[in-house]
Amino acid sequence: MHLKLLLSSLLYLSILLPAFTQSRSITGRVTDEKAKELPGVSVAIKGTSRGTTTDAQGDYRLAISDTGSVTLTFSSIGYQSQDILITDQAVLNITLKATEQSLDEVVVVGYGTQKKKDLTGAISTIDAKDVAGRQTVQISEALQGSIAGVSVTRSSGAPGASSNILIRGITTLGTNAPLIIVDGVPVSTIDNVNPNDVENITVLKDAASAAIYGSRGAAGVILVTTKRSKEGQTSFEYNAEYGFQKPTALPAYVNAPEYMRLFNEQATNDGSSTGPYAADYITNFDQYHREKPDVFPFANTDWQKTILTRATAPRVRHDLVFTMGTGKIKTKASLGYTKSGAFYDNYNYERYLLRVNNDLQVNSKLGITLDVTYKRTKSLSPVVNPLYEARLMPPIFDDYYSDGRYALGKDGRNPIAQLNEGGTNNEYYNQVMGRLAFNFKPIDGLTLTALVAPSFDFDRGKAFSKRITFTNLDGSPSAFSNQPRTTLNEKRQETTNITGQFLANYSKEIGSGHNVDVLAGYEELYNFGETLTASRSGFALIDFPYLNAGSQELRDNSGSASEAALRSVFGRLKYDYQNKYYIQGNLRYDQSSRFNRQHRDALFPSISGGWTISEENFLRNTPWLSFLKVRGSYGVVGNERIGNYPYQATISFSNALFYQNGVVVPLNGGGQVDYAVENISWETTRTLDAGIDAAFFKNRLSAAIDVYHKRTYDILLALDIPLYLGYERPQQNAGIMDVKGWELETSWRDRIGKVNYSIAFNISDSKSKIVDLKGTQILGSQSTFKGSEYNEWFGYRSAGLYQTAEEARQSPRLNTNVTAGDVRYVDINNDGRITPDDRVLLGGSLPRFLYGSTIRLDYQGFDLGLVVQGVGKKLSRLPDEIVRPFGEAFGNVPQEIVGKFWSKTNAAEVNARARYPRLSTQSLAANYEASDFWLINGSYFRVKNITLGYTLKGDVLKKLGLQSTRLYVSANDVLRIHHFPRYADPEAANSSYPIVTTFLGGITLRF
Repeated sequence: MHLKLLLSSLLYLSILLPAFTQSRSITGRVTDEKAKELPGVSVAIKGTSRGTTTDAQGDYRLAISDTGSVTLTFSSIGYQSQDILITDQAVLNITLKATEQSLDEVVVVGYGTQKKKDLTGAISTIDAKDVAGRQTVQISEALQGSIAGVSVTRSSGAPGASSNILIRGITTLGTNAPLIIVDGVPVSTIDNVNPNDVENITVLKDAASAAIYGSRGAAGVILVTTKRSKEGQTSFEYNAEYGFQKPTALPAYVNAPEYMRLFNEQATNDGSSTGPYAADYITNFDQYHREKPDVFPFANTDWQKTILTRATAPRVRHDLVFTMGTGKIKTKASLGYTKSGAFYDNYNYERYLLRVNNDLQVNSKLGITLDVTYKRTKSLSPVVNPLYEARLMPPIFDDYYSDGRYALGKDGRNPIAQLNEGGTNNEYYNQVMGRLAFNFKPIDGLTLTALVAPSFDFDRGKAFSKRITFTNLDGSPSAFSNQPRTTLNEKRQETTNITGQFLANYSKEIGSGHNVDVLAGYEELYNFGETLTASRSGFALIDFPYLNAGSQELRDNSGSASEAALRSVFGRLKYDYQNKYYIQGNLRYDQSSRFNRQHRDALFPSISGGWTISEENFLRNTPWLSFLKVRGSYGVVGNERIGNYPYQATISFSNALFYQNGVVVPLNGGGQVDYAVENISWETTRTLDAGIDAAFFKNRLSAAIDVYHKRTYDILLALDIPLYLGYERPQQNAGIMDVKGWELETSWRDRIGKVNYSIAFNISDSKSKIVDLKGTQILGSQSTFKGSEYNEWFGYRSAGLYQTAEEARQSPRLNTNVTAGDVRYVDINNDGRITPDDRVLLGGSLPRFLYGSTIRLDYQGFDLGLVVQGVGKKLSRLPDEIVRPFGEAFGNVPQEIVGKFWSKTNAAEVNARARYPRLSTQSLAANYEASDFWLINGSYFRVKNITLGYTLKGDVLKKLGLQSTRLYVSANDVLRIHHFPRYADPEAANSSYPIVTTFLGGITLRF
C-alpha cells in the first residue's frame, strides 16, 4: 500500500512540476564536417533525463529552463559527443566530428585499463549490446560466435543449462576452463552474472595479457565488468519478457507393427528360424489393438510423445534496475528473475540475481566502491533421464491401461510412471558476495587501491527416488517395480572464498612523448569448502522426503572438507614513445598451498611490444589508412587447478570382514592407496603471438589478425610404477602439448542517411597436438597419445558393407559372426586379421574454423540485430539414438535407418546403396565399433539470434514520467544448416534434452 502511494505521488509530481517551471525553447541544426544534415542526433540537457533528437533535416527544438545556464549534450553513433554551455542564446547550430572511439575507447585488462590503440597483447572485447542483445538466460551461451578464438559448445537446451568455454583450444589433459574475473574478483562461473548487468567483457587470449594472472592464466582469462551509475544518471527501469521454446529436432522411431517386423528380421539374421512375433500379429495389428488394447504385444505407444506433454516450454524474465548518480554517491541496483520450464513435468529452473553497485566519492582524493550481490537458483529435475527411457523403450510396451492406471511397461520399467511418480532432484544454490575497494590518489598520476571481496556459498540438494508399485491388468498387485526400495540422498555444501588485493598504479608522461605506466600488486586468495551427505532407504511413506522417515538400518553418511590458498606478488611496466613504439612487461610470483612447501613457488613473466606504423611520417597523411599497428608477445602462464594436495599420500577408509572369536565381524580400516610424488608442481604454458591491428576509412573498417603457438609443459600424468609396490599409479609432471592457431576479427561501421549500421565478422582455428606423454595412452573411441590430437577419433577404417557371406568369409574379420550386411574393416597391418592393432587415428573431434557474425541496424527508433554462428570443420559421430537399433537388446528402432539398412529381402542393387548395416544383435558389437563408418561432417551454420525493437520517446511519455519505452521481439536458433539426419541437431548429445528454438517478446520501461 505504501509503495503504491509513493509511486502515485511521484507520477503526479512528474506531471505537475513542468507546469510550474518557466521555460524557453532553443532551436538549431546539427551537421557533419561536410555540412551534411545529421538526423537522429540525441540532444539532452546534461544532468537530467530531458532531451530530444534531430529530425530528418538535422533540426531540433528543445525546451530549457529560463533561469540560469544549462549544458546541452549532442551525441550520435559514429560521432564525437559535444557539451555546449547555453546562456541566453535561442539558436545553436553545431558540427559533429567523426569519432575515433574504436581506437580511443578504454579496454579493461588485468588489474587495470588501457586504451585499445595502446594494447600490445591479444585482447578482444564485446559490449553490453552484444551480451544482453542475444536474449539468453546464461552469458556463456551469449559468447558463442562473438569472439575469435573463443569456442563455446553446448549439448543441451535444458532449463538453466550452461555452455563450455574454451579459449584458443585445449592446453592440458585436465581443466581447460578459463579464469573468470568479475569486477576484479575471481568467480566460479560466468553464469552467475545477469546478462543485463554486463557493461563489457574482455578476453585475454595470449600470455602477454594473461601472465599477470600467473598460475591461473594458462587457459585464458575472461574479465566481466558490470554496469555502474554515472554522474547525472537518475532512472528506474523495468523489463518484462515472455517466450516459449520448441525443439530444433527430435529423433523419431518406428511404430509397433514395424518394430515387430524388424525385430523378427534381426532374430532370423541371428539364426532363429522365426521371430517371436507372429505374422498375424503384424498383419492384423490394428484390429488386435482395437479389440485388446491392454494385451502385450498390442500396444502402440509413442513414448517420446507420452513424455513430452508440452509442445512448447515457457521462459519468463523480469528485471528491475535503479540508477542514481548525484553528488558524491552513485548507485546502480538491479534485481533479475528468470524462470524456464521444460517439455515435460518435474523439470524447471528458477534464478534470482540481485546486484547493488555503489560508488562513494569521499573527497577529491579518496573514493570507495561497495558492491553486494546475491544469487539464488533452484532447479527441479526427475531422478531418471526420461528422454533416454522414452527413446529406448519400444512401442509394443504400454504406458497406461485403458482405465488410466500405469501399465507395467517393460517389467516395471515405465518411463511415464518414472517421470511422474519416480521422484525428483531438488537443488538450491545460494551465494552472497561483497566487494569493498578503496581508491586513493595521493598525488597526480598515482592510484592506490585496497580491495577485499568475500563470497559465501550455501548449497543443498535432495534426491528422492521413489519405488513405484504396479498392478496387473486384473487389478492384482504386480511383482514388478521400478526399483527395490525408496531412497533419499541429501547433500549440504558450504564454501567460503576471500580475495584480498593491494594495487599501486602510477602513470606519468616524462619529457616529450615518453609515457610510463607502472603497476605493482599483492593478492591473496583463500578457499574453504565443507560437504556433508546423508542417505536412507526403506521409506514407508513415499511422499515424505525426510531422512527420519527412512529405515535406521539402511542409512549412510559422509563428509569432506578442503582448503587452499594462493599468495601472489605481481607487476607490470608499460612504456610508449609518441604513441608509436610500445613495450610492456608483466611479472607474477605465485605461491600455492596445493603443492609441497619446496615446490609451491613459481615465476610467470611475459613481454610484448608494438609499433604503430600509421604514426610514422611516411603513412601519417595517408587518407584511407586510419591506424596500423604490428605487435608481438611471448610469455609464460601456469595451471594450478590439478586438485588439492596431490603431493600428499592419503588414507582411504573402508569396511572389511574379520574373523574374531569364531565370529565374522565388519571392521573399519584404512590404508594408503596412492603413491605420492612430492615434487608435483605447476603445469606451465609458453605462448608466442604475433598480430596486426588496422583501421581504414576514418575507422569505419577495422581488422585484427593473430597467429600463435602455445606449448604446455609438465602436464600431470598417471605414470606406471612396479606392481609390487602395491599402489595406484601416481600423478607426475611429464606431458607436453602443442596448440597452433590463428584468428581474424573485422568490422564495418557507417551511416546511410538515417540508418546507422554495423557489420562484424570473426573466424578462428586452432589445433591441439600431443607432443609427449611418456608412453602413457588414453585409448577409446576418442583417444589421446603421442602424435594424436587431443581426444582424436580412434578406430577402424571401414570399406563399406559386405554384400555376400562368401565375401565376408574370404576377408579379414573381427569375428566369425561377421557376414553379409556387416561393416567391412580394413586390415591396416596386413596380418590377415582385424584386431585392435588395426585401429588408427581417424581425425580430430574438436571443432575447427569457428566463425560468427553480427549485423546491427538503427533507424529512427527501430533497431534490428542479426547474429549467426557456425563451425567450418568437425568430425562428429552419428548419435546412437538416431542410428542404432535394439539398444539394450530390446530397444527401439530409429526411423532414420528404415529403408536404408542392408537386408536379405532387398534386391542386390538396393543393398549396394545401403547406408546402415543389417539388423543383428550378434554382430552389434562389431558393426558399432569405433570406426569412420559412423563419422559424419559435423560442420554447421546457425542463425543464433534475430531481434527487432522499437523505442518510443516523446513529450507524452515525459509527462507520464517515462524517458522511453522499448518493445521488442526476438528469436534464437531459428535456422540451422548441417549434414546430420533431419532428426538430429549437430550440437545435441546422445539422450540429451533437445537444443531449442526460442521465440520471445518484451517491453522495457525507463522512468
